[in-house]
Amino acid sequence: MSIVEPNYAYQRGNVSDRLQMWIDGVGGYTLLLADRINIGQAMASAQVDIPIMGDISRRHAAIKRSGDEYIVDPLSEVKINDQAIVGPALLKHGNVVTLGRGVKLQFTQPHPLSTSAVLRIVSRHRTEPACDGVVLLADSLLMGPKANNHIVCPNWQQDLVVYRYGSRLQLKSKTPLYQSDSTQPVTSIKIGDTVQGEEISFCLERLTRA
Repeated sequence: MSIVEPNYAYQRGNVSDRLQMWIDGVGGYTLLLADRINIGQAMASAQVDIPIMGDISRRHAAIKRSGDEYIVDPLSEVKINDQAIVGPALLKHGNVVTLGRGVKLQFTQPHPLSTSAVLRIVSRHRTEPACDGVVLLADSLLMGPKANNHIVCPNWQQDLVVYRYGSRLQLKSKTPLYQSDSTQPVTSIKIGDTVQGEEISFCLERLTRA
């Protein structure tokens, strides 16, 4: 998706690669910006990007983005659609990845114009902190009422795009959006402040690794 321009930031290689998005009336989503993410047990010593409360290894699997494709690297027992894998394997839209004895994640790339992907836990387990889904943010994040958006916001009247521009996260919206007490429309996201529009209200916070 080709979109344009400028302000706020994430930095590769530190905690700013992990963000939590809270959307009023919708829920919470973890945004991961690194090209490689680690999945493992939710414990302090694991230092993983997606900490899951379940019977899995400290570092159980990794997912690497390569162009518009995603590859899962099994560091412990992993299945794709109930078929065990012993080496790196390509993930496809709709695949269910099973970690260990029963932690199940569904992988989707719902929007044809974006290479970003979404992971959702479809077993009884949860992440720490709990979230409704994990967005692997490649180029853009589409939010709104359409079923093929990365995050479906059923009560919104329009779509909103969050996209990467250099080291910044930018906004694209048909109607003005404002942040905190500013009276000027914003085109960039400042971490920790709330972005608001007509029916839109969300904020981003930094996450440390579990």
